Amino acid sequence: MSSPRRWYARGRKPSPKRAKRIIELGAKSALPADPNWAAARVRICDSVWGEGFVAPGGAGYGLEKVLPFPPGRDTSVLDLSAGLGGRMAELARDAHVNVTGMEQDADFVEHALARASRADQAGVLPINSFSPDRLNLRGAKYHCIVARELFFTVADKMALLEVLCGGLRQKGTLAFVDFALAEHDQNEGSVMAQWQQTEPLTPHLWPVDAYRACLKTLGLEIVQFEDDTDHYRGLVLAPWQRFLDSLDSVRLDRAFVDALMPEAELWLYRMRALESGQLRLIRVTARNAGNLLLPGKN
Repeated sequence: MSSPRRWYARGRKPSPKRAKRIIELGAKSALPADPNWAAARVRICDSVWGEGFVAPGGAGYGLEKVLPFPPGRDTSVLDLSAGLGGRMAELARDAHVNVTGMEQDADFVEHALARASRADQAGVLPINSFSPDRLNLRGAKYHCIVARELFFTVADKMALLEVLCGGLRQKGTLAFVDFALAEHDQNEGSVMAQWQQTEPLTPHLWPVDAYRACLKTLGLEIVQFEDDTDHYRGLVLAPWQRFLDSLDSVRLDRAFVDALMPEAELWLYRMRALESGQLRLIRVTARNAGNLLLPGKN
């Protein structure tokens, strides 16, 4: 069976004929049938990234400079890319950590809420659906705000970052992982165009340096600012390889296949864009050191 790595190395999208050889359809499935595409998509995310996760790296990825939280001290965390709640549940294993989750994807929110209702998770509040351009945090109450692959989907990043800064306590930390252009003029060519066409939300890309400049303008102290592209690619490709290998002996239902193809295509084209050198993956940690320069607060 071919893997995302092999598709990617070829530099072209798999043809329908090839896709038939990759995934075998059958009238009877060894997996329980799903009533809809969204439920099948959730099954795929659980299988590829681990239960409760929708992106690579697990609960701690992007939080390396933040974890562990101070022992014995109540800590309030806002997760703006809550997905299916996996990271929230892991963080809340510490009884002193309270986690609030927000998520743009309505399908993930629905399934995360259903799971939370069946589990006893102290310190984990229900995940809420939100729109970044209408976010209001109502006061500086969070010790840590975390976001994964979020800002590249937001047109007015400065406005969102101002809101997030306003939600940070003194010495609070903003930690995020996101896609950015290597340089301001790198958003051209067929590879970038193909990638952006597969994204569920339209990318609005900043160059790497714009993020650094914005954080400094807002008065945040930059603790970590790294290009983590090569490491990130490994975090994506290895789980997809294992997942596709696991399908060799399984006959799949139609809902699962219909959800699998666009999900695999999404990550395939993300990897091509990263390999082109035009798109980069940055890992950033910044702290409110008491120098925030926010409108109406200085």
